[in-house]
Amino acid sequence: MAHKFQEGDGVRVLSLGQKGVLLDKVSGTEWNVQIGIIKMKIKETDLEYIQPEKPKKQRVITNVRNTEPVRAELDLRGMRYEDALFEVDKYIDEALLAGYPRVAIIHGKGTGALRTGVTEFLKNHRMVKNIRFGDAAEGGNGITIAELK
Repeated sequence: MAHKFQEGDGVRVLSLGQKGVLLDKVSGTEWNVQIGIIKMKIKETDLEYIQPEKPKKQRVITNVRNTEPVRAELDLRGMRYEDALFEVDKYIDEALLAGYPRVAIIHGKGTGALRTGVTEFLKNHRMVKNIRFGDAAEGGNGITIAELK
């Protein structure tokens, strides 16, 4: 079934390949059509109805920022090995975003398992330039200092 044209309909003028809007009916077979800034008298046979476009959904983009500042050191004492490595990885990302040149990771002295795991992880991390144990005043071998790239 052909569309019955009405004022305000969006149309394509076939002979011109242009979109326009029907203004008013001039005669039984002709319409005044607004094409951009031009008004033209066009025969109904040269018009094709265009479905009105559905309004596009607007996407709301929010900026997610951590509201609390990144600490200069991460304390892992008492944590399990796997949890500690996850925290170290997350912490390095946060420190890089905050622009820190180096970070301190406190793993404690204990049995040394956490220290060994953390230092191996840091040696292989793509964004760590250099690592060292802390000086005696910084906490000795209970803390690892990592320089970031």
